[in-house]
Amino acid sequence: MQNGESHEAPRAQCGTCSGLKDEEYAFLKCGRPESSTTLPAAFKFLKVVRDFKPMSSRALQLRQCPECGSYYLYRSDYEYLTNGTEDEEFLTRLTEEQAAEWIERPEEP
Repeated sequence: MQNGESHEAPRAQCGTCSGLKDEEYAFLKCGRPESSTTLPAAFKFLKVVRDFKPMSSRALQLRQCPECGSYYLYRSDYEYLTNGTEDEEFLTRLTEEQAAEWIERPEEP
């Protein structure tokens, strides 16, 4: 990047990433749609680059924007309760350095 050019410029010009904040959070409480939220629609366009916990109900994935190449870390978690579950989703935009660390990360056993 040239002097004075911000990291925001490429994101603002990307049709997918412009719909995502640096940190996104969603919460789903079974049986309580009025208190539930979802990740923005743009999340669905991100491609899974690495799935660190395949077949797990708690996701840990490196995702990438097919339009501009930005990387995101996606995590999900849940708590089982007698009357249903509470599900959480987290999406974090990564810097190039952070993305490189996740790309090089070994698979979990």
